[in-house]
Amino acid sequence: MAQIGRSFIQKGDTLYLIASKEAEDFLKTGVDSGFINSMHIISSKGIFESLVECCTENRLGFDITADSDYEDEVFLKGDTKYTIIVSVSDEQEEDFVNMMFAHDVDTMLLGHVTKGELRMDDRSFGFIGDYVRE
Repeated sequence: MAQIGRSFIQKGDTLYLIASKEAEDFLKTGVDSGFINSMHIISSKGIFESLVECCTENRLGFDITADSDYEDEVFLKGDTKYTIIVSVSDEQEEDFVNMMFAHDVDTMLLGHVTKGELRMDDRSFGFIGDYVRE
């Protein structure tokens, strides 16, 4: 099996949320196929903290859209149905989406990786450097 990290690799990658812990093993097939650049299990601290963890190593950021089924605070820091964050390159996105659809995996388009600012729904949460200890 190919190795995959939890850190975002490059600006412009598309972010998806996966709503099934059981999909983790299946997603490894996406890793082996080259459809997925990074994969991170969402921690008990929520989506926001997990996204910051994904951004830290390469000093990247994110621009996301919240799931309207949740209040913003719950979506970012609470308990949601989502269990995994994946990043996918533009070149592989269509193949990734087709693979998720073909296997009926509950997937939500979250947003994309940015140069360093952390944003949700046009609201800025600062820059990754604000969250990283040197």
